[in-house]
Amino acid sequence: MNEILLFFLLIPVLGLLVGFAFTNQQEKPIFRLAFGSVGLNFLILLGLEFYQVLNGFAPIVQRDWVIYRAKETVFAVTLYFDQLSFWYLAVATFLTGMVLYFSKTYMHRDKGYKRFFNNVQFFYLGLTTIIMSGNLETLFIGWEIIGATSFFLIGFYRERYLPVKNALKVVSLYRIADIALLLGIWLCHHYFHHSLRFSELHHMGISEEDGIYAYVIPGVFLLAAMVKSAQFPFSSWLPRAMEGPTTSSAIFYGSLSVHIGIFLLIRLAPLWEGNIYMHWIIGGIGLVTSVAATLIARVQSSIKTQIAYSSIAQIGIMFIEIALGWYGLALVHFASNAFLRTYQLLVSPSVLSYRIHDQFFHFSPPASQKAKTFWDKLKLSIYVWSIKEFNLDRFMYRYWWMPLKKIGRSFHFISPRMVYGFTIPIFVFGFYTLYHQETLPHKLVRFLPELFASLGLVLILKSFVERESAKRSWLYVLLSQLVISLSFGYNEAFDYSQIFIYLSGIMVAGTIGLWAIARLQQQREDVSLHAFHGHAYEHPRLAFIFAIACLSLAGFPITPTFIGEDIMMAHIHQNQFPLLLLLVLNLILDGLVVFRLYSRLFLGRHKKGYHEIAYRAS
Repeated sequence: MNEILLFFLLIPVLGLLVGFAFTNQQEKPIFRLAFGSVGLNFLILLGLEFYQVLNGFAPIVQRDWVIYRAKETVFAVTLYFDQLSFWYLAVATFLTGMVLYFSKTYMHRDKGYKRFFNNVQFFYLGLTTIIMSGNLETLFIGWEIIGATSFFLIGFYRERYLPVKNALKVVSLYRIADIALLLGIWLCHHYFHHSLRFSELHHMGISEEDGIYAYVIPGVFLLAAMVKSAQFPFSSWLPRAMEGPTTSSAIFYGSLSVHIGIFLLIRLAPLWEGNIYMHWIIGGIGLVTSVAATLIARVQSSIKTQIAYSSIAQIGIMFIEIALGWYGLALVHFASNAFLRTYQLLVSPSVLSYRIHDQFFHFSPPASQKAKTFWDKLKLSIYVWSIKEFNLDRFMYRYWWMPLKKIGRSFHFISPRMVYGFTIPIFVFGFYTLYHQETLPHKLVRFLPELFASLGLVLILKSFVERESAKRSWLYVLLSQLVISLSFGYNEAFDYSQIFIYLSGIMVAGTIGLWAIARLQQQREDVSLHAFHGHAYEHPRLAFIFAIACLSLAGFPITPTFIGEDIMMAHIHQNQFPLLLLLVLNLILDGLVVFRLYSRLFLGRHKKGYHEIAYRAS
């Protein structure tokens, strides 16, 4: 019976692979395939739950599927099914099927019909992987899939400016959640000395007596949950994510994806239940988010923004329920909020039409506001703050984007010739010293990992601010990853074949990306990064190939790059905090740069004048 868990992943994978064979005009086969795969999963889920009822609700554990094994490192995919999994998967499968059925008519004759259904199937695969995961590595695979599909669905209307721009904003915050989760995996490896299985988690709690681990391990997982569930101060990304089709907004940001933070906190509850301060922190975050999101939702003019902040407020209350230990209530609250927000988003276009019609014929001017008392002035101040969404978007831009740009521009004195002239010899020298460490002074070897990681960070920052050439920016990313790979190999008991696993993914993805950019240049297309060029309009296949290369370079599951990142992170020692910080910054910026490159080259308004265009304000 344990082997049946694998079917929950195989069915969406097969549906996705077969879906690529259809053309955009074959709407009925595309819909039937997507709806049928989700429906089949729902039937299997009901049968599995009936089996669990007969066996006293005993959890089901799928045996490990080992992808890579070394002396001290094992990367394995494990599946786990309990009542938390059933609750989440039942809601997710039912709502996905319902939204797919609604989308059959809603997306009719849309030029992205096939792309939409494939993305939704891919999203469902990622969500199912998270819910059925038996260890943190498997959960991280699904986590990354959801992040990638979010980017593609928010920027679904890729010929417009704002969807593409907002997709980049969202993925920049998602990258923080990704790295926070990766840090959590690294910390758990050092604390528990093995991969963390959820089936054994209730025996492996962390108490306050365990020192800094009692705060840092739950803290990084809480950060990942906060970003993914749009909790304060990361709340501004959720309304921006509503730029995609209404049906994808309903399933992603109204009902399912935005509640993954709740799932993560409940699943990992044994790690922080023994720490009373974590209860207060989680509850405090939920309280602040609920108050702020409620105030913002009440004064917004856009119906999607109102629904987004209303959902954020309810998720904040769920954080409070989890902090109080009311997990059952939080699950019921999750299901209720998911169904309500899905319904609200699906009917929002009709409601908006009715409201506009009513306003047109029954318009009444608002009464003038006069602030005489202190209370009146305070209410107006709160109103203005709420209208501006507490400047959360501006806060993220000023303290997240702008510092990175300023630091990157500070290296303008380093010319491309200097980059190639210094980086390649340094890489050759570093690769040689990996095998001949005994020939170098011990003090030098001790600082080499931080030196290579620092150089990699400089290169990725150069790529982040590069505007003149996409090829140059791509080469900077490629060189930075090559240099970073050296920073892992100076610790003892390190298997050097693991570097080759990492480099194989980097080199293949880098070569494909360079080829795609060269093809654009051969077609005499603009490959500068000053604007969004929208080349996907005339080169959709090239856009797809370049997207695959970008995902692989950013460590997308289950590429060699992804496996190499996880394996090599496990070799960083606990006392190598500077190296860890440098690598974390590298990994965050790596994802931002490649998504930015893809967006600038292939998304946005196309320059040709012989087809219709959507202007910036459309």
